[in-house]
Amino acid sequence: MTSSTDITQLAREAQALKEKLDALWADEGVDQLNIFLDPEITEVLEEIKRLSMDFIAKVAQSAD
Repeated sequence: MTSSTDITQLAREAQALKEKLDALWADEGVDQLNIFLDPEITEVLEEIKRLSMDFIAKVAQSAD
């Protein structure tokens, strides 16, 4: 069984990961890939982004 300390640490790591992914999606131009890529590919990337960010946000909030 996972202790609350482990959950707290996991939540901190998730928050740091969320911040890094937010920056990568925005700052590295990933959100602008639809200019260069087939629309179906960008739809898949958007789904990956949405699912991963939703999960990371849920984990990051678990220690609150």
